[in-house]
Amino acid sequence: MNQGLRQALKPIAAALPMQTVCRLLYRRRGAEIPIALCVDIEPDDRLVDRDDPQPWHAFERLVPQIESLRERLSRTTGDPVPITWLLRMDPQVAETWGSPTWAAERYRDVLAELEARGDEFGLHTHLWRWDPDAGEWFTDLDPAWGRQCVAMGLEAFETAFGRSCDVHRGGDHALDGEMLACLTEAGVKVDLTVEPGLPPIGPPFENERLNGRPPDYRGVPRAPYRSSPSRFPAPDPSVDGVGPLLVPQASGPPLRGLWGSQLAIATHPSLFATRILAELLRGPPPVLVFTLRTDPVYIGAWRGIAKNLDHLARHPGARFVTASAVARSSASPSPR
Repeated sequence: MNQGLRQALKPIAAALPMQTVCRLLYRRRGAEIPIALCVDIEPDDRLVDRDDPQPWHAFERLVPQIESLRERLSRTTGDPVPITWLLRMDPQVAETWGSPTWAAERYRDVLAELEARGDEFGLHTHLWRWDPDAGEWFTDLDPAWGRQCVAMGLEAFETAFGRSCDVHRGGDHALDGEMLACLTEAGVKVDLTVEPGLPPIGPPFENERLNGRPPDYRGVPRAPYRSSPSRFPAPDPSVDGVGPLLVPQASGPPLRGLWGSQLAIATHPSLFATRILAELLRGPPPVLVFTLRTDPVYIGAWRGIAKNLDHLARHPGARFVTASAVARSSASPSPR
């Protein structure tokens, strides 16, 4: 959103009870609203210091906040609130902390408690690669590197948890045919990478390097679908039942100068409520997927994130589900 326009609208949005108004305007009272809440477990920094690896402090701080929020959401909906946690186990983690399984081992007791609450775990793969000549990390979208990163993570997940991985999400929207082929060969059931409407974009931050062209998610379905390595990210009806179900992140129509297609969970609560209402009224996809990350940015935005999730939970029919539950209920998805 344009910075000047954002500042002009901020006091207006704060003064209006938009969340309450939007809930009152929602008329599909008999419709269920499945919501998949996913959390990427990752280091505090993106360009981590290989010579001074630190504990993942943001994850340590966010876990109790998420647990408190989970209890509120459960009281509101009257049902359990399972969460899908996606763990970094790629080469950046291996080279910095000594093993791709470092986080699973370091936080084993915490993860066991989360699993006892009904949560599930999956893999979150970033494509960071170390450039020894420049002495810095860069994102490498070379297909062979992507396959190598995913393969490392899948093997590490099985080592850490004693079972194969069912859920995957690519970092920074990264997924391609080779990565999809690797996930298919491993029997992964669901992938949460696709972000409908998102064009190929460069590095998220100015001080980062990127090699290759990011995927183009313009025109992909809003609802879960399947693709193939040769046609990704387009749907491929010929592979129905083969490979992971691609479950897109929540999205909506973009409005130039105001917002993009993504329905980010850290959006200002008034804008978030308005956009969610628009999605629900126009016919929502079978599930709304929202992902947050364990980093300092999300700690700073936590108050708004919690308000947005509280707002969702107050809708009649709201029900929180795991990513695997989405895959089980979408045996024969139809792209929208």
